[in-house]
Amino acid sequence: VLDYLEELNKRTYITIELGLQTIHEETSNFINRCHTLEEFETGVKKLRERNIDVVVHIINGLPNETEEMMLDTVRYLNKLDIQGIKIHMLHIIKDTRLADYYKKYPFHILSKDEYIDIVIKQLELLKDTIVIHRLTGDPDPSELIEPFWTIKKIDVLNGIDKEMAKRNTYQGIKS
Repeated sequence: VLDYLEELNKRTYITIELGLQTIHEETSNFINRCHTLEEFETGVKKLRERNIDVVVHIINGLPNETEEMMLDTVRYLNKLDIQGIKIHMLHIIKDTRLADYYKKYPFHILSKDEYIDIVIKQLELLKDTIVIHRLTGDPDPSELIEPFWTIKKIDVLNGIDKEMAKRNTYQGIKS
């Protein structure tokens, strides 16, 4: 696969997106990520050895993760040779194992304000050489259980912009 991707990358520009979600193995096991942090890191290194750009997905608001844990995920990514990041908010979607778990054991869902605050802190930590591809996701409203505020993507993006201006901050200021 790596040989094929390398050859393809010589003919056209490609990026490979990898779903890290979190660096915390307990959370990873809970969400059934199905690969270890070491395997993720090895994948990034093998792709970069072949000059293939990597974009990493992370999820904020995973069950039992603290703000500091979410910030640690960005700190970790700064140490890797990645070219982009997609930041998502956890969506609880109907008819999933997570939805069943949430019904039995409700856990804290980040509010829009909490999410905005964490994303800004992550951006402040994130190296300014890493391209931001996404700051929130697009849930299907008919499938969404929580959080409903994520349906209004433009409100979230505008909230991040306004709060960053208010704080007079920018990406990489604390990296």
